[in-house]
Amino acid sequence: MRKALLIFGGVMLAGLLALVLLSEFAPARPRGFTGELGATLPEVPGWTRREIPIAGTSAALASAQGILNFSQAKQVLYSRGGVQMLVYVAYWEPGKVSVVDAGSHNPDSCWVNNGCVRTERLYAVPGRVGERELLPYEYGQYIVPNGGKQNVAFWHLVNGEPNRYQDQQAGWRNGIIGRLERLPLVWKDIRAYGINQKNEQMFVRISSGQRVEELIADPANSILFNELSRLGVFVDQKWK
Repeated sequence: MRKALLIFGGVMLAGLLALVLLSEFAPARPRGFTGELGATLPEVPGWTRREIPIAGTSAALASAQGILNFSQAKQVLYSRGGVQMLVYVAYWEPGKVSVVDAGSHNPDSCWVNNGCVRTERLYAVPGRVGERELLPYEYGQYIVPNGGKQNVAFWHLVNGEPNRYQDQQAGWRNGIIGRLERLPLVWKDIRAYGINQKNEQMFVRISSGQRVEELIADPANSILFNELSRLGVFVDQKWK
């Protein structure tokens, strides 16, 4: 019996290693998003646009880029009267990172691991801007140290389609422990996206002191949301 268990364990380990190797060396898919993130976050009539550094120093930016391994990233604060929306976008071209690794780059992990407290969470929320249907977004409310409440909508797009987060917990830990915690998600991702896990991906996050559903419903904000169309957050327009 013991010998049979050892053989079974060895076969399972060999199969897992084979899957990892296939994932690492599978050829990258063609790139679908061919633009620059700066062009997808343009000046918007009636709004003040200000770029916000992703990290405070060039050294910190290099560190963040090394950890996250993104191809491009941009963060812009849009203001109109008393309304402010911070739009953050990170893009990974095909062959860069696995779905599970890019998927850990969200407020449930990054923010919670850095001292924020999650107070609300909704999954795959439907929304419309006027007549246009949004792709389902993830919603969370977080208490940010020295920043008060932040209401967040985010999309993790894999090959242009939203990744689902119902199976994730608040605050995946960093390092090897976090990777072990996320192992159950790998099988889900293999079933959803195939052996080649290093898909083309984009993470879009909109945060504000105001409720997300109120921002989306306000016709005065529709021009800004429509200007973000090239990020692929609407059903009727893919990223480009």
